[in-house]
Parts: sequence; structure tokens; C-alpha cells
Amino acid sequence: MNTRYAVVAKDLMEGISSGRYPLGSLLPTEFELCELYDVSRHTVRAAITQLQNQGLVSRRKRVGTRVESISPKGGYSQSLASVSDLVHLAETQMRSIQNVTRFVADIAQARRLGMEPGEHYFCVSSIRVDEQNRRAPLCWTDVYAQETYAEVIELAEQHPDELIAALIERHFGRHIDVVDQQVRAVLLSPEIAKSLNAEAGSPGLNIIRQYRDEDGALMVVSETTHPEDRFTLVTQMRREKSPG
Repeated sequence: MNTRYAVVAKDLMEGISSGRYPLGSLLPTEFELCELYDVSRHTVRAAITQLQNQGLVSRRKRVGTRVESISPKGGYSQSLASVSDLVHLAETQMRSIQNVTRFVADIAQARRLGMEPGEHYFCVSSIRVDEQNRRAPLCWTDVYAQETYAEVIELAEQHPDELIAALIERHFGRHIDVVDQQVRAVLLSPEIAKSLNAEAGSPGLNIIRQYRDEDGALMVVSETTHPEDRFTLVTQMRREKSPG
């Protein structure tokens, strides 16, 4: 069943490819799209994110959403500046849980992922797929959280389009204040490559994200591995203004 945002995204893509929204033009505003499709702003943002991820549009504050290409490019280009961006990204990719494990963190795991040694954790392992290209999964993700949050496992199965971190926020009344992100190049292991229909030993991108509350306490850790041709991470650095 198509989700609402996917229907909106598909129609906008058709509008771009047909010339209804020419190259270089601006799409209607979020408010106008909400009116046009009779959907929420949440849905419109997820649809725009999908277009952005396929290189069709760019989004700028106080400018709008500009058409950059009339045909999607391979893979995903991610521009992430906030926790909200991560939440919107999750809405455009469906999680398919492969297995769930429980364990006590050893010293090596704790050091690598930022967890507490000796604490009880669970790990939800999944692949993420785009609805329009199920044969080439986008990534393999391991999400770790303390056993205290185990109720979220069932919620993760019921809501495949929501971040597990966001589900913990809502269900347990916690608040994510900051996400620390580590990115490194890796070679795909045979197990992960097989799950992602990729070649074992080929280059990939590994991202570890640590979700923390206002006090800096670790709530969730995710480790995601992407084949090199299905993901590009785009960030922006701004020079701090000198005082005076």
C-alpha cells in the first residue's frame, strides 16, 4: 500500500519529468502543497525529502524548493542538519527487521559504540529499502538500546517508517537533544553484502550515531552500513562570526 507521502512524491516527480515544474523553477510552497494534495505538512516534507534524496530538487530557507534535475540519480544524497532531518529521512525508507538479539555489553563494544560495559542491551538489525527500488536495499542498520526500552521492539515492527529513537522518545517521554555522528569508510562484509544484494569486499560507508538527551545521557546508538553507490552524505559547515 502506498503511503501518502509516496503518492505526493510520485505526482511531483511526474510533474517535474513532464515539464509542469521546469528545470530551475520553484515548486509550490509547503502550505500550497498541503492544500493541493489535502495532506499534512509532515507528509509534504517527507515527499520533498524523497525528491531531494533523488537529486531532483534542492531546498533552501527563504528561497524554496528548486527543481535541479528532471530525472532521479542513483543512490541517495543526504543533507542532514538536525534530528528532524533524520526523522524525515526515516519516513522515506521502510525498515525491514531481520533479527533481534539481547546481550551484555563487553568492554570492546562499549568503547566502540559508547555504551556502558556490563549493562544489558538489545539490538534490532534491519535493512532499509526505498519503496521504488526494493531489489537494492539502501543500508544495513543495527540499533542498540538498553533493555529498559525493550517495549520499543514491537513498536518498531508496527511502525517501519519511524526511527527507533523517535519511538523511544514518544513511548517513554524522553527527548533527544543531540546526535553525535561518526563516519568512516569500510569494506562490506560477506553477511552484510548478501543482505544488501551488493558485492562482498566492495567499498561502503559506516555511520555510527549516538542519540543523547539534554544531560548527555546515551539513549540509543545506531550503526548503519551503506554500499558506496547508494548513499552520499552532504554536510554544510558555516564559519563562526567574529564578535564585534
